[in-house]
Amino acid sequence: MNFYSLTVKNVEQLTTKSIKVDLFIPTELISIFKWKPGQFIRFQFLIDGQKVEREYSICTATYEKYISVAIKKTKTAFISEYVQNNIKAGDKISVSPPMGAFGIPSRPNEKRTLVAFSAGSGITPIMSIIKDTLYNEKGVNFFLFYGNSNEKEVMFKEELEELQKKYSQNFFLHYFYSQQETEDKFFKGKLDEHKVDLIINQIVDWDEVDEALICGPKDMIINLANVIYSHGIPKKNIHYELYEPVEKVFHDDKIQRSTVKEVKVTFTYEGKTQTMNWINNGSSLLDALLVNGINAPYSCKGGVCGSCQCSRVQGEVILGENLVLTEEDIKNKKILTCVAQPKTNTLVIDMDN
Repeated sequence: MNFYSLTVKNVEQLTTKSIKVDLFIPTELISIFKWKPGQFIRFQFLIDGQKVEREYSICTATYEKYISVAIKKTKTAFISEYVQNNIKAGDKISVSPPMGAFGIPSRPNEKRTLVAFSAGSGITPIMSIIKDTLYNEKGVNFFLFYGNSNEKEVMFKEELEELQKKYSQNFFLHYFYSQQETEDKFFKGKLDEHKVDLIINQIVDWDEVDEALICGPKDMIINLANVIYSHGIPKKNIHYELYEPVEKVFHDDKIQRSTVKEVKVTFTYEGKTQTMNWINNGSSLLDALLVNGINAPYSCKGGVCGSCQCSRVQGEVILGENLVLTEEDIKNKKILTCVAQPKTNTLVIDMDN
């Protein structure tokens, strides 16, 4: 994966635990850094002599002409703490081109109703989608249900409320607080299945809903996706952004498993072509490469980061849940080795492409 040096334009404190980092895109890199609302970029840092990478969702709309990401400090994430303590305007950061499949196509000539459910820093990619959609679609009704522990933890609060004023006929904003008393008890508590049922009964004309977006903790995404599906929204119209791998999201999904036991794998990596025999015991293609002593690229090993993306030249694979590959990527024979299992006895891949 290629990384490019971008200059930090500005660093803004959003909450006591989160910042927004604005990145300047030079003219010669504009074509490389075109993004779709909902996508993410990967930062590469050198910390204490160790090269580390992390993905952050883009929170700016495409019309804003620059890329911003929001980074929230957690108790265990030393990289987010490093960024907040060290990154400042004028610094250079190594950044990957945008990637990821979360989001919805723009439909400026249609009338439609969208609902989004978010919690904490899960608002980041949805923020980009909200702004882009409101800017381009005059006939949209966009409902956002945003959960936090308390009001002080609400990221983009001022910007969200400015959008609510600007698009008062199109954008409907609702906060939920799990650890703060609210005047209306309806908005006290976490976003869960019960809250969705109440929202459907009291706030949204559910028959008009075309698509739903969800981003937040894994359990919230799974619970809300299933209750939204149970209320009649097709799976293809329920979009979610997971920050950690899961085997499946919808309870009634059948997990595809490989039945191929012996595979001849030919792979090209760093300009060298090799062949190995893979005795498949249910592991991923990435694990098979690593077991055979191949220093194959990877980071998360769960279909989240895209570090192991490569091209399938020959043969077929079963791909598990991932946040990276788009329909176009799959059509162009892109795979992730970390979520790939064999479907044929022969497989040829190019890890340099």
